[in-house]
Amino acid sequence: MIWLYILLPVIILGGIAIYFDKRSGSNPPDEVQLRGKIKEYPPENNHNSYGP
Repeated sequence: MIWLYILLPVIILGGIAIYFDKRSGSNPPDEVQLRGKIKEYPPENNHNSYGP
């Protein structure tokens, strides 16, 4: 019986979270936009600027 007091709020909050996730229409990020962001970063080299 005690498990009802523990699981019921978890189930209710999970349902509310799923509802708002579907309602907001969350989409995966746009690939073209990600490619543009990757180009913003400077190229990495194998040099540690903080060490010898």
